[in-house]
Amino acid sequence: MMEGERMQILEEVARSLNMNRERLERESLKTFFERELRNIEAEIYKIGAKHGIRSIFELDEKLKRGAITEEEMMDDFMELDYLESKRDGLLKVMERIQW
Repeated sequence: MMEGERMQILEEVARSLNMNRERLERESLKTFFERELRNIEAEIYKIGAKHGIRSIFELDEKLKRGAITEEEMMDDFMELDYLESKRDGLLKVMERIQW
């Protein structure tokens, strides 16, 4: 889709919703970011519930104490690290945007 076509579609949708294009773009981004954040936090919660932890630091502590083995948690550790990093980056972007 060409930029002009995208802008025209946004203008049409904004008019049909009785709002300006800038507000539609802002609200759309906000909704997207909030949905992404909820999905990330849900995945973090699932991993945390599986291991009885709330953060990657607690998972690391359980490993150091020998409460779990590296084999039991390595995939989850890497996924949790990725998800927490993604969440932190998303939160930084959300802080910078003027809603």
